[in-house]
Amino acid sequence: MTVPYTKDWASLSKLNPEFEAASVTTLEMLRSVGANRPPTPLWPEVLEKDIQIPLRDGSSNSARVYSPSSPSTTGKPLAVFAFGGGYITGSLEAEEENCRTWVKKFGGVAVSIGYRLAPEHAWPGPHEDMYDAVKWIASNYKELDTDPSKAFVLGGTSSGGTTMMAITHLWRDENRIPLITGLCISIPMSYHTPSALPEKYSHRDLSYEQNKDAPIFNEITGNFIDSFVKPDPRDPLRCPLLWPTGHSNLPPMYMAIAGADRWRDSGLIYEEALREEGGVKTKLDIFGGLIHSFWGVFPAAEFSKEYRRKAEEGLAWLLEQSRLNE
Repeated sequence: MTVPYTKDWASLSKLNPEFEAASVTTLEMLRSVGANRPPTPLWPEVLEKDIQIPLRDGSSNSARVYSPSSPSTTGKPLAVFAFGGGYITGSLEAEEENCRTWVKKFGGVAVSIGYRLAPEHAWPGPHEDMYDAVKWIASNYKELDTDPSKAFVLGGTSSGGTTMMAITHLWRDENRIPLITGLCISIPMSYHTPSALPEKYSHRDLSYEQNKDAPIFNEITGNFIDSFVKPDPRDPLRCPLLWPTGHSNLPPMYMAIAGADRWRDSGLIYEEALREEGGVKTKLDIFGGLIHSFWGVFPAAEFSKEYRRKAEEGLAWLLEQSRLNE
């Protein structure tokens, strides 16, 4: 509705009550956005099949297996991806481009894993589901027609990436096989808040304040997610930078960071800790001035196309690191 002219221009910022009511986000509304996503055209080079992966409590979760449409008698490089969404939303389809690229460009098999979401499945439930899925895939790699000695890469976006970071630490500490050969991570959160960090890290974080009002993914978004997940800011499963046994002997890592992301510096500090404290090989791409999950918000933009090209180069680099260690 229009309002009369006034010299109190600041008053014109007061939100229209109808718009304000329509702008309130609920968890159901947030989840419906992903649920209503139209399917994308299949890639002719890639076969897709849904499977069920058993979990520790006797239930199961869906996963989607992507494999080459051309038959082959040799085991293929293996990659496992976990979607983001703050542990409260998300779907298998979110990682389909990474999975399809792994198959088309590198002749591998990729699995996009599902997990139950908070608040219905309280933390650490989402982590446990993802870890159970990775363990099951590692134990059943032959049935998936893969050879993890060629590559066994874990990947994920945002919260999915955060958990995959934690899983590489658990895998190392528990001496599990086959060895994870690489980690492909985009826009992760390696800690919850800078206030939970030891001094050697906490003063380094500028983005948490600098980008707290960034578009879409910001302080308000973070508080909304936290109201459902209720994270412990010192839980290393949620904050892998704080892992008690350190960061040495971890697999090579590719990481993509967004410059206008509130959690930008949590990624940069983690990459630095792996590289300088752990002696881990890393490859880093920084997309200056862009927000958290920018390629999902603006998929047709040139900067999003660049992200896809760089992510593909990151996967190629991880595959090369796997071959060097064969």
